[in-house]
Amino acid sequence: MVDKRSEPHGPEQMPDRQPRPDPTDLTNQTSFRQGAASRWLVPAGVLAAVAVVLYVLAFQLQTALPAIGVVFAVVGWAMMVVAARSSIDAPVRNRRLACAMGILAVGVLAIFVLIYIVETL
Repeated sequence: MVDKRSEPHGPEQMPDRQPRPDPTDLTNQTSFRQGAASRWLVPAGVLAAVAVVLYVLAFQLQTALPAIGVVFAVVGWAMMVVAARSSIDAPVRNRRLACAMGILAVGVLAIFVLIYIVETL
């Protein structure tokens, strides 16, 4: 019988005895654990650019909400650039970028919905 307390654990274990990461767990995805910040900045830039173009087109309908939308999209993408430069640790940086991308996407969508609601009333 082997005493389990004296066996190594964590990274000291043999590779075949280490637990395998669950591929369905969101935090085990490659885009969170490693990779460059451009993996998040490029799609966010495309999202912000499309939103700005649509908001500029919405200036024909109203002024206040599209202006707020343009400012939100630009500031949201700038926030992501700052988050990408703020940390050297890839998992921390990628989690921050994912959170910022979610905020950007939800905010842009919410402003589009508000523009639609105001125009239908």
